[in-house]
Amino acid sequence: MKKLLAVFILLTSLILAVSAFAEGAQVTAQLAADGQSEEGFVAILTADGTVYSQLAVDSFAALIRDFEIPEDTDMVKLAVMPDNGEAYPYLYPDGAWKIVAFGDVLPAWYDAEAEAKVLAAFEAWKAEAYSIFDPSVILSLVNPQTIDVTAADVTEDIQATLDKWADVDSNWMVCYVRNAVPTTIQGAVGKSIANDAWNYVVNMIWTQTGEDLAGHSQVDLIASYIGSAFPGVKEWAGYFGSETGYPFASGAKLLSSGFLYNRGLYSAKEVKEFNDHYDPSAYKDLTVLAEANESDTGSAFACLVDKDGNVYWNMGTDYASGLYAEFGLDPENAVALNVGPKNERQNASVGTTYVAAGWTDLGNGYFSTGAWETPDAEKPDFFAADGAANWKMIDGKTAQPAGEDMSEAGAAVNPGKYTYTAEDGDQVWEIMLAGNGSCRLTVSTAAQREEAAAKAAAQADAPRSTYFNVMPPMTEVKSIGPKPEWYFENKDAIDEAAKVAFADWQKQINELVDVDALNNTMKGLSLDYSTPLTDEVMANFVEWVKIWNEDAVAGSINIGISTLGYKAVGPTIWNEIDNTVLANYKSMDHEGCPGPTTSPAIAAYALSTYGKVIDAATDDYMGSTMNDVYSAHVGSFIRNLLNDENGNYVYDVAHRLWEDGTIPFFDGEYWYLVSGPDFNPDGAPAVEVIYSATPAEILAK
Repeated sequence: MKKLLAVFILLTSLILAVSAFAEGAQVTAQLAADGQSEEGFVAILTADGTVYSQLAVDSFAALIRDFEIPEDTDMVKLAVMPDNGEAYPYLYPDGAWKIVAFGDVLPAWYDAEAEAKVLAAFEAWKAEAYSIFDPSVILSLVNPQTIDVTAADVTEDIQATLDKWADVDSNWMVCYVRNAVPTTIQGAVGKSIANDAWNYVVNMIWTQTGEDLAGHSQVDLIASYIGSAFPGVKEWAGYFGSETGYPFASGAKLLSSGFLYNRGLYSAKEVKEFNDHYDPSAYKDLTVLAEANESDTGSAFACLVDKDGNVYWNMGTDYASGLYAEFGLDPENAVALNVGPKNERQNASVGTTYVAAGWTDLGNGYFSTGAWETPDAEKPDFFAADGAANWKMIDGKTAQPAGEDMSEAGAAVNPGKYTYTAEDGDQVWEIMLAGNGSCRLTVSTAAQREEAAAKAAAQADAPRSTYFNVMPPMTEVKSIGPKPEWYFENKDAIDEAAKVAFADWQKQINELVDVDALNNTMKGLSLDYSTPLTDEVMANFVEWVKIWNEDAVAGSINIGISTLGYKAVGPTIWNEIDNTVLANYKSMDHEGCPGPTTSPAIAAYALSTYGKVIDAATDDYMGSTMNDVYSAHVGSFIRNLLNDENGNYVYDVAHRLWEDGTIPFFDGEYWYLVSGPDFNPDGAPAVEVIYSATPAEILAK
């Protein structure tokens, strides 16, 4: 059975403490208490004295499956767990340990000699696990929120570290270290150790508001630091860059130096202080201590061209440093160039936008928006002189000015975009309530909307320039990184050579990617209601659980498919496919990600049905399991990415699940199949669990 693995970043700190087992002939195993689950070192001991255990496997079911132990075998299931009283016990391997037996009684043949074999296997397990994991790295971390840093602390060394970190797209997957590290360390030492390492650091540092202020990228820095505590790991899932040593060291260094990152460098202490004294009007004042210098990361088609016009490129490599390494060239004898679409359409906003000083939920279905940054702008009389206003939430899409009378209850107030149409029908106000407390108001007139609609209609049938269809007149060449003098002496000819190579690359891309299927994906998919639990839907769900259970490492399918996609078509094209699919969900008001709507729905269901509290680590874990099925679905648009002996895509069921409008999540103990729109018309969350069960119950179907 799966335990509560930490979602996204399952970085459990392997801190097994040394146990004080009694020596001598006495059996020390105690029976597991009701509800106690296996963890850490788990083993199956058979009556003939054979001990089955495996590093990084802390599940009896997995041991039985991996070692193909017959169900009728006379066996006892045992675990050796920390008994040191610490909140994160696996960080203290020198403490006490206890041996626990799972079952009603110990078999008669379980004696001191049999137990000694199990303890010997445990000692070998502990020695190996802690040769991979160094808990002192975790325990020695100084909370970056306590470190005073300013722009003056951004030394040349820190700037260089920032530049290196900002170039992550060129070196590893788009989901970054937040998935690569937890998946890797869980696979190296198991869930129990990984969870403690992750939870220790996350609970020290994480600030939810900071997610909005310094970006979800703070998770990448946290993960990069946790990964540095695993010196025994030599290969990191999803990483295929040229970096030697620990590839995420720059992120670990930034965090331990007191910084957070999101397209710039922030003080972790300032973000924390801002979070503790949240003032939406000060949101824009969060200090950017430094920005990264121009990256040498390429985009889609990147190539090297030498003085003689020879072009070097490789499908799947779209960053300069990778190309230089692959072809043994350097910036002195080859220039790095990008070729791609130009003048792509931009969606222009309609009307005039005003930035307000945040918004506040007033309760009873009402909210207020703050003063405008441009208080002298002309405004209707339902706004105060400074732009502040009270609003009543009507439903999940509309609101209206409330004035001072707020006696009649409105609908639930949630972050999102709402509209108000003036009585004359001319002006329409859009009120954007952001989850971080910021607020924008946009007003447009009927004439402006008609003009925008006419432009949109005129462009509706015009082909969009993408890497799949752009022709030479609509391509442009950009240089990446250093530009030698000889490049400018013969720039036109060198650029033209790059364009010729681009045409060959584009032909291959169109053979690799099922562009028609990608363009038609999700057309007609309705997410306005919960999917009925038909036999077909259940069959797809069961098939996915069987596939996922083969590995049972959260995020591993996501990373595996993403890595294959990156290698097949390159990061930029993979991201374009990924974003095309995701955009279909967003346009239908359903992002398909655990977040403000999905997570609470599952959490409420888990609490009411199983009495289980979904904590932050478990929520992250569920997110990783959702990413597994999502990336498996996206991979279906690349031909021959991962086919079986019959030529069929092995994860085709993922495609069917998403077309059904269903999303599977696993919390380590229970699977949940969710469906439905994000919100009901009244604004209340509407995502619901349409089926849930343990893996054993599902696999028995």
